[in-house]
Amino acid sequence: MNTKFKRNIKIGYAYNFFLQLNITSAIWVLYLSFKGMSLAEIGILESIYHITGLLFELPTGAIADLHGRKFCVVLGRAVNLLSCILMITSKSFMGFAVSFILSSAAMNLNSGAAEALIFDSLKELGEEDRYKKIWGQLAFVMSMSQGTAVLLGGILADIRFLYAYIFGTFVQMLALIVAFNFSEPTIHKPYMDKHEENRSGKILMDQLTLSIQALKGRKTVMYAILFSALTGSLQTTVFFYSQKYFSDMGLTKTIIAVICAFGSFIEAISSKYAYSLEKKVRLKGTLICICALSIISLAGLALWRKYSVLFYIMTTVSGGFAYTIMSDYINSRIPSAYRATILSFDSFSFSLFMIFLFPLFGFMAQRTGFEATFGATALICIPLMIFLTNRLTWHDNEDVKNVKVLEKQDEPIAARQIS
Repeated sequence: MNTKFKRNIKIGYAYNFFLQLNITSAIWVLYLSFKGMSLAEIGILESIYHITGLLFELPTGAIADLHGRKFCVVLGRAVNLLSCILMITSKSFMGFAVSFILSSAAMNLNSGAAEALIFDSLKELGEEDRYKKIWGQLAFVMSMSQGTAVLLGGILADIRFLYAYIFGTFVQMLALIVAFNFSEPTIHKPYMDKHEENRSGKILMDQLTLSIQALKGRKTVMYAILFSALTGSLQTTVFFYSQKYFSDMGLTKTIIAVICAFGSFIEAISSKYAYSLEKKVRLKGTLICICALSIISLAGLALWRKYSVLFYIMTTVSGGFAYTIMSDYINSRIPSAYRATILSFDSFSFSLFMIFLFPLFGFMAQRTGFEATFGATALICIPLMIFLTNRLTWHDNEDVKNVKVLEKQDEPIAARQIS
């Protein structure tokens, strides 16, 4: 029994490598422009992607808790495969819009489920305390894969865009094949009885309701989710717009690809060793470090263009630290029966931040320039980051004491809610 869950961890490395080997991630804007889409249409397509994320994120998390993490992971890769095919064959805005909707839904299906699958596999082995280190190593693999993807995408796109998308589709086929090899961890759902198994709609709504109920006594988990989403959206926004920022500075596409790839490598290192940093300076010290790096990097991008590459790299360091530490913090404080659903709140929050931050950044950069926009972003986001850090560290000890008590309360709460 334990062997298959140990195998899940090994499979997780291969799966996440192929998942993040998305060589079209850094060229999709150029590709859509090549296919005849205007910048306005491209912006609308990006909005469609994140709006879809908001609509599907929580239901897909609940589906993973109810029908299995493996089920959602496999379904997500199958849906994404359809999205890749549409990106190759579509010639109209509507075709690309459907592709973006499918791509977002596929990411929703994977987001909470894949993370929950790894944590619950370790829980089956009684090794939850290893999650921080394991997830850091997985994050290392994913970041290295992303860096490789940026280089491959740039090379293939210079030859022909079609080659990049065909290769990307082949990689997604490999990810789907690997996903079939996962074993489903056992998730105890005390409120599910034989009569209710056929009432899927009611059960789905109940799962969402009970997950919110489980969060009520875990306020710092909600703060952690918001902190994770904020740092993730900041790093993503800087990543995409820095490519244009560097291009305006006169850097070639090849040099920009090398910078992004190096950034992914640095992010991989920081993700892998984030647990070591937290072990030395504890949670509060790590969060302060993430805040300090974010402040310095955004201020640097705004004020010292000459050293913009260095400040860009700093954003990848803070992103790597936050990704690993927040994942462990959240997972260690939520019950397995609602894990994928609650983790979906993280992706939901990320999409919410992106819907506002990404287009606002682009609008401001077009009107006032990148330097002023980086500065404005710092003035808007950094105070919120500091506030969340304060709330997390202030209430963390109390929340740790309450976790075991709350876990005992979850089952009777569920029983009362459903009955």
